[in-house]
Amino acid sequence: MIAGAYDWTDDMLKIKSMQKKFRDSFNGTEINPARWEIAATAGGITHTVVDGALTISTGTTLDDELTLTSRTTFTIPLRVMVAVNMSQRIVGQSVWLELVSIDPTTAQPDGRSAAAWRLDGASPTLANYEVGSEGAPRLGSASGSTIPTTAPAGWSVLELEPTNDECYFHGRLLDTTAARSNSYVRHQQIPEPNALYRFRIRVRNRQVINGISAVANNGSGLVRITRAAHGLATNDVVTVADVSGVPGANGTFTITVIDANSFDLVGSTFSGAYLNTGWASVSRNLGPVSNTDIKVQFVTIADYAELTTEITAGRGQSVAGQGLGVNVLSTIAPSVTPVGGQARNTSGALPVLAATGYSANPSAVTTARGVDLLATLIGALVTKPYAIPEADWQYAAAAGGIINTTDVVLRAAAAAGIRNYITSIDVRNAHATVATEVVIKDGATVIWRQLLPAAMAAPVEITFPTPLRGTAATAMNVACITTGAQVYVNAQGFAAP
Repeated sequence: MIAGAYDWTDDMLKIKSMQKKFRDSFNGTEINPARWEIAATAGGITHTVVDGALTISTGTTLDDELTLTSRTTFTIPLRVMVAVNMSQRIVGQSVWLELVSIDPTTAQPDGRSAAAWRLDGASPTLANYEVGSEGAPRLGSASGSTIPTTAPAGWSVLELEPTNDECYFHGRLLDTTAARSNSYVRHQQIPEPNALYRFRIRVRNRQVINGISAVANNGSGLVRITRAAHGLATNDVVTVADVSGVPGANGTFTITVIDANSFDLVGSTFSGAYLNTGWASVSRNLGPVSNTDIKVQFVTIADYAELTTEITAGRGQSVAGQGLGVNVLSTIAPSVTPVGGQARNTSGALPVLAATGYSANPSAVTTARGVDLLATLIGALVTKPYAIPEADWQYAAAAGGIINTTDVVLRAAAAAGIRNYITSIDVRNAHATVATEVVIKDGATVIWRQLLPAAMAAPVEITFPTPLRGTAATAMNVACITTGAQVYVNAQGFAAP
């Protein structure tokens, strides 16, 4: 029995297993109405099914929209896989592959929680990912993230994988033995794990961009928006939404472009102070210049549920006919032979399993040598992925944060032959106006770098699936590149050979 799977309150053994399996390969000549609910505006967006693919043709009318929503509902955790390509990628269009929460009474999307890939812009190898929770605006990635190509000659398989504590976004090429080539994760604003969800393909003739880094007074009382490489032109009409702290920035405006990264909202009035939540977005009120065909080859969805098994043997008491049997596999005494410097059972009898208690990491063996299982000094088996508890370390940010460019020691140099590893960090820049790069160094060598915007409302938490690895007997340091920021860094890791 796996102790962690037993529920003492319900007297049940609970195991996660697949609950629902959904797949549509779009064979035939029309959408299967038992699988999809279709809705479209009265404009020019159309859809066809032919040759094993769904094709949605956008037309060129601003805000025309088509949605295909699965009739099947799903629960988190789950995984969605969609094979997609596009005849072209141009500005003025957005394609969402999205999980959307639904009202449990009406079964219709309620706008409260979501996880989505958003395909927009001109590059066939860039996309954005979005999450939403508890009715807040969606948190979108600030700029395009790399994915496999969506060009007509290739197919991207894009995945959504939300769990109860994080949400992953993956990309890979169709029908290849290669692993996922791109993966991203969100821990903030992830979808509510207890909600019901439907999957939706949504195509709209409007391009939405996130990543507004500043909203300020232009010096004459107008609102000035800063968004790197915005791609807009003077006299464009735009809609700005979900700007926090500056109410006069939200709405529809004609713009005056200042430079490649900033523009003013004509007729606006600045007041307040911008809070960069990551929710703010801007879209141009202009449809695409030509039609685009979006092709979907398949949609596969699988979610998981708890299987429960009741232990009926008198609820822990011996009852005739309900005993739990024990099968004796062998009575042969094991023969233990040294193999690779360690004692190993070679007789074919029951294996000999034993763990050795340690309060410090043991010496590393050479390759292909046997090693003992590790235990604490009281015999608790060490099942942590990297090292025993005594080898763990943690660093808490100094009061007031880092405000200059001097190296700060996260973990002092370990003993000869021992390296420092970092498994996770959280970082936040609290300064209202000064952004900075922050780096983690192996001694003086930069091994990790990130750009922190000013006025971060919350820390960013990062877990390294492959821990950051230092050089033996060398300190791990952190530093800001720009003086004047106020950066808080917390870190956890371990020491090992």
